[in-house]
Amino acid sequence: MERKRKARPRIRFYLVLLMFCLETLFFIGFLACIILIPFIKLLWIPVILITLIDIILSIFIANTNVNSGYKVSWLVTLLCFPLGGAILYLLYADKITTKKMKQLRFSPINKSLNEGKDDSTQVLNEIKNKDEDAYFIANGLYKNAISSIYKNTNITYYKIGDDAFKPMLEELKKAKSYIFMEYFIIDPGIFFDSVYEILKEKAKEGVDVRLLYDDFGSVFKVKAFFYKRAIADGIKCYAFNRCRPFMDIRQNNRDHRKILVIDGKVGFTGGINIADEYINKEERFGVWKDNCLRLKGEAVNGLTNLFISNWNLVDKKNKLDPKAYKYKKESGSEDFSKEIGYIQPFGDVPFDNEESARNAHLQLIFKAKKYIYLCTPYLIPDEELLQALCIASRSGVDVKIITPGIPDKKMVYVATRSFYSKLAFYGVKIYEYTPGFNHEKMMVVDDKYVLTGTVNFDYRSFYLHFENDLFIYDSPKIIEMRDDLIEMLSVSKRIDDKKYLNLKWYKKIVYGLIRVISPLL
Repeated sequence: MERKRKARPRIRFYLVLLMFCLETLFFIGFLACIILIPFIKLLWIPVILITLIDIILSIFIANTNVNSGYKVSWLVTLLCFPLGGAILYLLYADKITTKKMKQLRFSPINKSLNEGKDDSTQVLNEIKNKDEDAYFIANGLYKNAISSIYKNTNITYYKIGDDAFKPMLEELKKAKSYIFMEYFIIDPGIFFDSVYEILKEKAKEGVDVRLLYDDFGSVFKVKAFFYKRAIADGIKCYAFNRCRPFMDIRQNNRDHRKILVIDGKVGFTGGINIADEYINKEERFGVWKDNCLRLKGEAVNGLTNLFISNWNLVDKKNKLDPKAYKYKKESGSEDFSKEIGYIQPFGDVPFDNEESARNAHLQLIFKAKKYIYLCTPYLIPDEELLQALCIASRSGVDVKIITPGIPDKKMVYVATRSFYSKLAFYGVKIYEYTPGFNHEKMMVVDDKYVLTGTVNFDYRSFYLHFENDLFIYDSPKIIEMRDDLIEMLSVSKRIDDKKYLNLKWYKKIVYGLIRVISPLL
């Protein structure tokens, strides 16, 4: 019964995929006919026209303000498929070329973030007096990602999704004013059904319940119009960036965030989605290793602000005022003034020319003095990040990377392994998590800094998706997070450097090709 129930949403995905393929073939065929038929005896004319189009597009791509690896991938596509590559680029490449387009897409987000932003000047000055490296990272996120940094916040770290399941349900049951949920994947089962029942009950009690889920992320999980069912149950709900059976470059920009906020007092984030595999109630690839963090106190404001910025993007008629949902310490409530550490929830928006998560990772890598422990399900770094890891390792920093032992996407798994040879050459130690699939996204540096949340170490997270992360500095919880990675290392298999340093010629060719197209995966 369960298989039949879950099979139905797949039909929509395959129909959308089929329409994309048919429309692409139609455009290629249509243009080919227009160009070739009138000049069937003069084939040199369309050849010259196609060559000119490719040259113009190549010059345009080379001068766009995007990552060099992304440029190379499209340039190779144009080289290999002159006409088809040009059409694919024009139809599907994520690009915003005019000031007006940028304003239409990003002004509402930035306006909402600025309205809810808390003044962090005092906290930043305090950090500057302690650690200038931490200050520059936090200040960069404060200005460019429009995200405040907070103290007076309690952190509970769950090193596996199983441990976060009951606390999330318990906190949801305590909700009195509002519940905000934003997730990439929702999937009927033990986890989601338990959450959904509470959401319905709370909506009946008059609690303002809002649910935002990514339509593509959940396309195999829930029916096409699930949001209508949720609305009928009293839940305000939107499917983010709905999958449509026609070509639209925005289809590439998914909402990959994982945020739960309850009454502005409690917030959850991390790698887990609301689906059974994330709490190991359904086995897909062995043990599903993921993390989750619960925040209590002032830093919850950061998660609330991120949720509202995306909610206001989809609900243009009834926009929320971020100031109305601020954390307020009430008399008799928990006191977090003695909590140590600084927490900065921040978000990333695709192609706003501010790759905040990517830049924060890059800065931390360069500031490392003792060690870098990086845990990621997908290892597809751009050239600067790859070089930074190699330079850090050659400089004497202990660089360890944990990737999955069992893949969820075989093509991406091959792409991840294609980077092993260069990393191994520079002394980076790579481990594969053998108990199952590692979905955890976290980087710990020198017992002082942590980046963790929804950001994978790949192009999609750094450049294409809506993401959210936490920058944590000077918190005792950092040791707990570091120990989580050390525990993972103890059950992971160390990659044999010689195997990747002495690859056979045909594997070098395959990995080389995969690395070229990896930004497009």
